Amino acid sequence: MNIKMNTFGKVITLVFSLLIPIILLYGYSHQVSMNVVRETVEDGNRNRLSFFMSQMELMIEQFTKYSVIASRDYSIKEYLEGRSTGKPLDQVQRKMRIVEMLNMQIATSGWNNQIILHLSDSKEVISTDYSVEYNQDYIDQTELKKWLHRDTVVFGAKQMFFSRMRESDNPNLLIEVRFTDDNLKNMLNQLKQGGRSEPFFYLAGKEPILNRTADHTLVSSAVEQLDRLKLGKSGNLTISLNEQQYIVNYIRSESLGWYLVDLVPLESIYSPITVSRNLFYTSVGLLMVLSILMTLLLYRNVQRPIQLLLRGVQRIKDGQYSVRLQKQPNNEFDFLFNSFNQMAEQIQELIEKVYKETLRSREATLKQLQSQINPHFLYNCLFYIKNMASLGEKEAVVAMSLNLGEYYRYTTRLENPMTTIREEMKLIQNYLEIQTMRMQRLGYEIAIPEDMMELEIPRLLIQPIVENAVIHGVENQLEFGIIHIKGERSNGTNRIIVDDNGGGMSKEAMTELQTKINVPMDEQTGCGLWNIHQRLIHMYEGKSGLFFSPSPLNGLRVEVIWETAGGSKKGEDGDVPITDRR
Repeated sequence: MNIKMNTFGKVITLVFSLLIPIILLYGYSHQVSMNVVRETVEDGNRNRLSFFMSQMELMIEQFTKYSVIASRDYSIKEYLEGRSTGKPLDQVQRKMRIVEMLNMQIATSGWNNQIILHLSDSKEVISTDYSVEYNQDYIDQTELKKWLHRDTVVFGAKQMFFSRMRESDNPNLLIEVRFTDDNLKNMLNQLKQGGRSEPFFYLAGKEPILNRTADHTLVSSAVEQLDRLKLGKSGNLTISLNEQQYIVNYIRSESLGWYLVDLVPLESIYSPITVSRNLFYTSVGLLMVLSILMTLLLYRNVQRPIQLLLRGVQRIKDGQYSVRLQKQPNNEFDFLFNSFNQMAEQIQELIEKVYKETLRSREATLKQLQSQINPHFLYNCLFYIKNMASLGEKEAVVAMSLNLGEYYRYTTRLENPMTTIREEMKLIQNYLEIQTMRMQRLGYEIAIPEDMMELEIPRLLIQPIVENAVIHGVENQLEFGIIHIKGERSNGTNRIIVDDNGGGMSKEAMTELQTKINVPMDEQTGCGLWNIHQRLIHMYEGKSGLFFSPSPLNGLRVEVIWETAGGSKKGEDGDVPITDRR
């Protein structure tokens, strides 16, 4: 794991260390570019709006001059003075000359406009637009010398226009100049042409004047936000409309008092830069992915095999000599893996050979001990026979003699190292019968399933455990002793459990005993339990061996476990037959 962090992690860190400064520098450069482009666009729009506004102001100023020129025209003065003395025909001709003069002035302008003469004394109107009629209320509501945005009805349709009315030298004459909103709309169309901006005229409390292809929803949303702001003479700001950012450039008309507003979406401004940014980040992302893939390839083909080799060496160091490296990297590490497996196999063979020799030595020692008669045990049995004979208990003498004979016949039979559980249980039964007759306070129960009786096991595999339970468990206590032996099978695992109600062992003592039977033998290691455990783990596979735990009888439980193929499940045994119970 350390190599993984030290190599793989460092390579990944190096890749990111190289890419992160590049990304940061590009991010800074990108932000500077965005600001420069925005400032350039804002300056360009400001200049464009200023030029547009100057053209409009020039045209409006020209209209203002029309009213002054018209008020000083001789034909108007002649018409006013000759109304009371002249002939009607002459008056009509003078009036026609006034209309021609007004049309000539209108013709010099590119806008659609009208010049209207209001004669208050005669309630008369002279205009280039014959639909206009004299309206005293209209005149009374008009503020002189100021451009006003008004409406009128022409042929049943509402028409919006700008109007400016001024006095003349004659107190009965008012001169009005008008131009319709269509003139401004045409200019807005020209301003919008070829761009993604949205220009319009705005005045708080008034309907905005839009270009002919305007987005009404967008302009309405912009007007709602502008109504809440206090605008200066000119400037720009950024607002959010329909989840998009817009730059708002505005400039105020000195003559009309309206604002020329231009909406420009930031997306259209930043689009080329955004495409470049996305392409850069995509390239960096692909580069990072390729770097990680290359690092993973290096990890898989170099670092992972080294890690497997180190793990295998560590397992051999821990005593797991059966470890083999199964994965083949299909590269130069194949030779190392094969060499490691051969080395591990040779080490395992040598270790197993040493263990087998040790086991044979212990078995030879055990057979030597088996061939010897325990003088103390035999003396106690003979003393028991003598006492029973003195008391005339012939049946007790016969029973002890038979059990003692069967016991020593089995323990001294050394030609075959294997036996069946049935024969081993018969030996144990003879041994327990002898101990029962001697102690008079010992009871036992043997419960082995019938399908386990013919299983082959090493000779004297169970009897030493039962003997330990009697001698070290129940013999030295005053209470009635109980030995319980039972067998179980489950999924190929065989288990014989020996319980006693003796003093038992502490948890620490059981752990120490379990450790001793698993470590290599030394001079201080006992022969019996170690020999049984080593025979089990070398003759059988899986989790075979001896295992210690507290007994339900309040003593010690010893489990003899070995695994074989074709075992039946524990639930299939049915009622367990009881070989003997005393």
